[in-house]
Amino acid sequence: MDQAEFAPLENGPSECDPSENGPGGYGDYLALSAEIARHNRAYHEQDAPTIPDSEYDALVRRLRGLEAANPGWAAQAAQQLGADTSPAQAVGGAPSTAFQPVSHPTPMTSLDNAFDDAELSDWREKLARSLNLPPEHDDFVFTGELKVDGLSVNLYYKGGQLQWAATRGNGSVGELVTAQVATVPGIPTVLKNLTGELPGGEIEVRGEVYMSRADFAAYNAQAEELGTPLLKNPRNGAAGALRQKDPEVTRTRNLKAVFYALGKRDGVPATTQGEVLAWLNAQGFSISRYSEQLAGIDAAADYHARMTAQRQSFEFDADGTVFKLDSLRLQEEAGFTSRAPRWAIAYKFPVEEVETVLGSISVNVGRTGKLTPLAHLSPRLIEGSTVSKATLHNEDFVRDLDLRVGDTVVVRKSGGVIPQIMRVVKEKRPSDAQPFVFPDTCPECGQPVTRDPEDANTYCTNPACPAQTYKLVEYFVSRGAMDIAGVGSKLIAQLLTSGLIHDAADLYALDAGTLAGLERGGEKKAGNILAELEASKTRPLWRLINALGLDHVGERNARALAGAFGTLDALMAATPEQIEAVPGLGKVIGASVAVALKTDSYVTLLNKLKAAGVNPQAEEVRRGEQLRGLNFVITGSLGRPRDAIKAELEAAGGRVTGSVTGKTSYLIAGEDAGSKLTRAQELGVDVLDEAGLAALLAEKGVEEQG
Repeated sequence: MDQAEFAPLENGPSECDPSENGPGGYGDYLALSAEIARHNRAYHEQDAPTIPDSEYDALVRRLRGLEAANPGWAAQAAQQLGADTSPAQAVGGAPSTAFQPVSHPTPMTSLDNAFDDAELSDWREKLARSLNLPPEHDDFVFTGELKVDGLSVNLYYKGGQLQWAATRGNGSVGELVTAQVATVPGIPTVLKNLTGELPGGEIEVRGEVYMSRADFAAYNAQAEELGTPLLKNPRNGAAGALRQKDPEVTRTRNLKAVFYALGKRDGVPATTQGEVLAWLNAQGFSISRYSEQLAGIDAAADYHARMTAQRQSFEFDADGTVFKLDSLRLQEEAGFTSRAPRWAIAYKFPVEEVETVLGSISVNVGRTGKLTPLAHLSPRLIEGSTVSKATLHNEDFVRDLDLRVGDTVVVRKSGGVIPQIMRVVKEKRPSDAQPFVFPDTCPECGQPVTRDPEDANTYCTNPACPAQTYKLVEYFVSRGAMDIAGVGSKLIAQLLTSGLIHDAADLYALDAGTLAGLERGGEKKAGNILAELEASKTRPLWRLINALGLDHVGERNARALAGAFGTLDALMAATPEQIEAVPGLGKVIGASVAVALKTDSYVTLLNKLKAAGVNPQAEEVRRGEQLRGLNFVITGSLGRPRDAIKAELEAAGGRVTGSVTGKTSYLIAGEDAGSKLTRAQELGVDVLDEAGLAALLAEKGVEEQG
């Protein structure tokens, strides 16, 4: 927004009247500052943004326009709001008190933004002036990089050894997340110089931890099946994962990282940004394959246009490009403003949001009985694909948006993949539009529904609900469950409608004549299906556990349960406390699984499956109990492969993790153990060499494998 719209007060900021609430007045400025501060807390501290980035950027630009026109307002407002600075100048958010604070040796700053080619050129002129060059100077060489939308991290190395990893926090102080970052693949714990020796001094490696679009979509698809909360976007998923106290929970998000900068760089042989990236790559850090060297501002604008056109093909969310002076010497000469480097800028991608009309809202019933409202929209093309539907999650989501049939709504793709209604254009609302009334009975079976106070979702509690039965049978035969080819959705619907089956166990009672006589049947097809059903009777145990459709149990948790209990009978007899003790599960899942397996519907289903000859096979590796409750970390060069040692420990009931924490029982250390050994010594964790490990196994009654 044009700064000239906001004229300064005649008598200067010291005479401004805080009660002046007109547009562009100090009261307006104060309210805008408070609003942006709330959005900053939601985004940086709570990982729960309340508005799109484009709307946030517009608010910040307006605030900066007011500040530029009225010097002094920022300091006065900061004092009134109890802040250190204007929210437009703030970097990140306050570190969470749930994690140990850590000071960055050099600050992690934000970037100034450009939103069109003209603003990019303006930045180049300011850059030239900061270097005492004519404004028209354009002999700069830049590096162009993608601005990955994740969570910024700083890795601190001393003497070549990783000491800690932290989030950006407020730029000066971040949150210590070493154990969580260690779950991200491709992060070296030891750096080497060109001679293969450990470099001296301090090195800070900066990057972005992110969740890929594919992993985001897969996570939300499973969450939808399990009736657990969905992630809002990939950045929310990455930030939330890094702020998990248990690193093993972080590991389940399949986080990735890309690195692009150094803070302190003692001993790093680099004079340009391009050489920094080459050094990072040589050390084993993941760097972006989209980085380019660019001669002049026109080449930078062309790079941005090309990246904008390709943005849907990226594996991650990116909200723009970043341009940096390639010369590190010129970077140092240009320096910093109070919040950002003068030698770099972020050029934001345009956010594609479209308006369309909400034609109707239907309510679907899933296999867990969850009622999910679905928006049916007038089809519109968004970022290369036609969108006609969008999930509305639950009753609260519909109510909070005040959605009404006939409304004009703004739609965008969350994570570039999932259509999401962002807001209602209320000035276009039809006069007769009525609020949507969430059903108090199941739309499929007509039985009463209940709302779960824990997750705000609504459920049909009728175990015989036809929609739930259909979804459960469909899930039972799916590839990730019992993997019964040939039994598709149309066949399942036929079998249920005709009364030939009432649950998944009835599939095993079908005969060739019945199947061949169905629409689109035939003897060959019937024979193939019966062969698939027979083969499924001896599938691995985890497949049957997954196929049952238990709340909170997908493939990962099914494998954990199968490995822990070995047989279905043992699992059915387990107490909530025994299930809770399985690594990665916990109290909520333990109680849920134990209670479900003792309900009449599951007991009946499992008895019918047993009678039909379904005999799931135990896992090849049966977990013992000798090392139960002990947590191990393996590091350094050992006489046996790490995988073999890990398998041996896990087979005896131990748990092997990637990071040394206060919960680690033993560190198994070989030669060149590195920072994990240092961390273990700091925490007082017992350290074992291979001889010590052999002695421990003998003491616990574990037969060591050769």
